[in-house]
Amino acid sequence: MTLLPLQDQTCVVTVTYGERTHLLAQVLRAAFRCGAACAVVVDNGTPRPAQEALASLQDEFGADVLHVVRLAENEGSAGGFHAGLAHAARLRDMRFIWVLDDDNVPEENALSILLARWKRLGADERNAMMSFRADKRQYRKVLDRKTLHWIEPDAFFDFNLAHLWNGGKRKAAIREGCFELGVAAYGGFWFARSWLDRIALPPQHYHLYFDDYAFSQQIPAAGGHIWLCPDSRLHDIDESWRANRRAIHPWLDSGTEERRVFCTIRNRLWLERSLARSLTLHRLNMALYLLVKVIAPNLGTMLTRVGSAPAFLRRFRLIRRAFRAGLS
Repeated sequence: MTLLPLQDQTCVVTVTYGERTHLLAQVLRAAFRCGAACAVVVDNGTPRPAQEALASLQDEFGADVLHVVRLAENEGSAGGFHAGLAHAARLRDMRFIWVLDDDNVPEENALSILLARWKRLGADERNAMMSFRADKRQYRKVLDRKTLHWIEPDAFFDFNLAHLWNGGKRKAAIREGCFELGVAAYGGFWFARSWLDRIALPPQHYHLYFDDYAFSQQIPAAGGHIWLCPDSRLHDIDESWRANRRAIHPWLDSGTEERRVFCTIRNRLWLERSLARSLTLHRLNMALYLLVKVIAPNLGTMLTRVGSAPAFLRRFRLIRRAFRAGLS
């Protein structure tokens, strides 16, 4: 294991659940090859076999290198990363935190590239960095369109009728080959540990989805910056539940767990409501998004699956409940 210089030491924070330690092991080994000094793994209510596998990993790397924080039950990504970052905040000998999902395998130079770009940006701890994940559509759009990925006021899931008259999406700043972000997902987010003394930990009541955005958006709000670094690459070794969107929108797919759909919609609304400047425009964008992005593209599929009408009806009821919860 090759460590970065002492003054640049980085701690990985990740959360695992279910029977995923075979994925986690690949992530940890790759992160340590990159130069990470230690890792905090949150055991998010895993079953006994996974706990035993985690114990074996801790034996392999050493308890001083691999810290395991066990939660009695699965508290979702929000509760898991809240616990992991709280533990990492107490590791005062670590200067940086690198947040990874338990299926994000970094390339061998991913961490050293982040550090090098951070130094070229001025070695300023107000700057946070983000590794690139090719499976993330929002990051591919940033590179292709040079637009800012953020929670845009009055937009709903980035859909904003105002783009017809306000010039469209805001352009991203570009410095040293890195692209400005307004929010960041957990997987690949690298920042100075000192930020954990200044901003709130992920909101546990989100449970799943957009708790990473609620956490990361505090950095730009406090005068910092987040920079997407395309040359620092992670590879996802487990397929996202959103990957089937070409067949049918995941909100309407009966194979998508209801909890995922509910939390996605509710939590996004929680985020957006706090930034809305015009409630009327925000509501209009919500209605148009449902019509243009969810209903219209999938109308043919729904009509050809007549036998699935009760299932689609249940889904629309679920979506309505999620909207009500997000707006209440």
